[in-house]
Amino acid sequence: MPTFALLRRIKMKKFFMIISIFSLAFSSCVKKQVKKDLSESEQQSGFKTEAISTKTLSAEGLTDETAEGDVRKEAIISLDTINFDFDKYELSENAKTTLSKNAKTILENKYTVTVEGHCDERGTNQYNLSLGQKRANVVKEYYIRLGVPEKNIATISYGEEKPLCFESTENCWAKNRRAETKVTK
Repeated sequence: MPTFALLRRIKMKKFFMIISIFSLAFSSCVKKQVKKDLSESEQQSGFKTEAISTKTLSAEGLTDETAEGDVRKEAIISLDTINFDFDKYELSENAKTTLSKNAKTILENKYTVTVEGHCDERGTNQYNLSLGQKRANVVKEYYIRLGVPEKNIATISYGEEKPLCFESTENCWAKNRRAETKVTK
């Protein structure tokens, strides 16, 4: 009788091992969803997905672009962008002129702004985040000197995470070394 119990125990171990292998094999096969039904996802999340309007203010005037976006974000108006030299965060005379024009628009419309600091792809992520923050801060300080209330200015650094240009050339890197002023309404 003890040999029968031993045989039964061995068979049960093999049975559970085979079941485990099949369970693992079938559970790792995840079915990829290519397209979700929007009404179903809206019902599950409780959020409605809608197009948001992005406005860009440039020398030509206010332009309107519609894009699919996250409903938690507000519509944004972008003022003129300034650029920086490699590994620098000092404002050039050209940048100061641009920021003066932006400050006038901010003050006239009583906007609240977020200054975003950006870098090119060279350097470590941590270094670029720090440099991007220094760029955003120097723009904020300049706006404050021009009369924009400090409480109306937020800063954020994206480092190298949101490039405008994706080529590894000096011309492209120069476009990515920038500070953008985004106005939330």
